[in-house]
Amino acid sequence: MKVVLLASLALIFCIHAVGATSSSSDLGVKSYCINELDSSFINKCHRQVPSNFLTMLANFAVQWINPRTLAISAVFFLIILPVLQFASIRRESGVVQHVLSKFLHNKIVILNFLHRVCYTLVLDVALYAVFRQMRPCSCTTDGGKSFLHFGSRYGMPSGDAMSGAIFGVFLFDIAPYHGWIARAFGIIVIPLICLERVVLGYHTIAQVTVGSSLGILLHYYSSRAPQFMIFFDGIIQIIAGAILLQLDPSLIYEKDSMNNLFSWYVWGVSFQIYVFMEIGRYYFNKKNIHKIRFSLQHLIATKQIGEEVAEHSIDVDHEKDTKYLNAQMDVTRLTDFGFTCISFTLMLLVNFFSTGIGQEGWLTKIH
Repeated sequence: MKVVLLASLALIFCIHAVGATSSSSDLGVKSYCINELDSSFINKCHRQVPSNFLTMLANFAVQWINPRTLAISAVFFLIILPVLQFASIRRESGVVQHVLSKFLHNKIVILNFLHRVCYTLVLDVALYAVFRQMRPCSCTTDGGKSFLHFGSRYGMPSGDAMSGAIFGVFLFDIAPYHGWIARAFGIIVIPLICLERVVLGYHTIAQVTVGSSLGILLHYYSSRAPQFMIFFDGIIQIIAGAILLQLDPSLIYEKDSMNNLFSWYVWGVSFQIYVFMEIGRYYFNKKNIHKIRFSLQHLIATKQIGEEVAEHSIDVDHEKDTKYLNAQMDVTRLTDFGFTCISFTLMLLVNFFSTGIGQEGWLTKIH
């Protein structure tokens, strides 16, 4: 990961160079920003006003890599995974067993990735209430007559930088398909997301540095810890977040506020519940319960995920006179798609509750 550190240093140089040529405190300009924190380089507001090439690059990046996009994409991919893997194969017993084994492998890997994304949705919001450090910018559009705080209240650590690091290191570490392409993209993603958060004014350099560092550490911890730790640290962060966000006296919102941190937290909890149900469904049966004490990295290296399919024959030839299957019936049964629908429905219900918190102010202090 030395390359990532060098790329981050280059990022800091770019921000400093652009900031020197594009002053954000020129009172002759109607739109500019001032510092909410101190004026040190790592804590000052680096929002680029007027916009330039860096802000264009940042606005492009923010559409694709952020905690919510990664979480929704992972769940969407998990739902369509049976179709992707089974749609075009020959409906023969041996082929189905092989593809089902690959399906289970991919499903567990993606569920573990989604669990790590939940760190950025649940743990990060809880840490906001621990550090209580403001975001860096207050901005004006009327030449300084009035200023508005830019972004939500807290910014330490950066959840987007954490998610960018988790995604980047996931690509670098797992390297699906073409290894060098995935690793190259993973190296680029981490400083790019840090750049995006800083030049758009949502976070300081210190906040994205802490966020991305935590993302890297959490990836290596989670992928190398026993699989039962998914439940342990998931429950711990859910409990801690619920307590810390309610104890902070400064977290008072307006109705229909996009910056309601408790709404963000519950939104993330809905995805953690989905992970609990799907991971638990795989490990909590007599064929797989012994695997829960191993790390994901170990299970991948020893090819244990999906091996139970090869060890236990699957009765798929329902018709005596043909080798072919009733595809719709068997794919649904073999991939346990019915339970996935139940998990997804429960996730949506909790997700809807988070919308009520943000829009109506349920369980939060309202002005």
